[in-house]
Amino acid sequence: MSKNLYYSIFLLIVTFFWGVTFPLIKVSLEYISPLPFLALRFSVSTIIILPFVLRNRQLRDRKAMIYGFWAGFFLMLGYVFQTIGLLYTSAGASGLITGLYVVILPLISIVYLKTRVNRIIIISSIIAFTGLIIMSTGAFSGALGWFGDILTMICAVAYAANLAYLSKRAAEFDSYVFSFYQLLIVAVFSALAIPFFPGEHFLLNAYVIFTVLFTAIFAGVLAIFVTTKAMIYVEPSVAGIIFVGEPIFAALTSVWLINERLSLYTIIGGTIMVVAIFIVTLSKYMEDRIATSVSRLPET
Repeated sequence: MSKNLYYSIFLLIVTFFWGVTFPLIKVSLEYISPLPFLALRFSVSTIIILPFVLRNRQLRDRKAMIYGFWAGFFLMLGYVFQTIGLLYTSAGASGLITGLYVVILPLISIVYLKTRVNRIIIISSIIAFTGLIIMSTGAFSGALGWFGDILTMICAVAYAANLAYLSKRAAEFDSYVFSFYQLLIVAVFSALAIPFFPGEHFLLNAYVIFTVLFTAIFAGVLAIFVTTKAMIYVEPSVAGIIFVGEPIFAALTSVWLINERLSLYTIIGGTIMVVAIFIVTLSKYMEDRIATSVSRLPET
């Protein structure tokens, strides 16, 4: 088995882990508020990854701290809005809307990274937001569902901003050190924000503990390790296509694990959104293929 295929399979497993987190967290929020949950989850992740970076000289690098802070800040916004949004929207819908970061990323890159965007990206964005509107139509009768979708949409923007920032700054530093600072920032800021939200509840039962450990280890540290290693052998465009599976896994596992019923609006709108995400990643894949083919042409 080639390393490309080997690590592609591992990326698919990681994508499945990410999808499973949505129904797990949805149920956990019945016992623990979003901020305490995030503080626990990312504290565990930070403690686990600490031994791998403790002797790394870049851990004390001032630039690594500053850039890691901002990357962690965007990541923290994403997780906070996503987790709070899960209080009001379904786990399946949350996974589908979160997946829109794939479509939003190129749009942010126009401004931040000064990259060009083709018509396919623009068309895909229109298709994706059309799917979002259709999916959210089912929530119009309940304002809280619509509110949850808006929060999750902000989460997708924050994730896209995090990825855009990483693409510009992360290459300058060791990936584990950069990941450590991101995890640390989410843990610290989530904990510091708890006193500002009165009425937070905290029941640490077996289900919550399992979810914290699962998300911290499998969807956190392990996912970071696998993606960091896999990206050496797997083309980014191929990885992007694999990551399209996250919202699909989120919807399917929500039905399987917590018997969540997907409305017709969610199915139709979600399908349109997944198609838009797939178009973007497939377009990027074809661009990379064409660029590779051209670079291999003999010089004349």
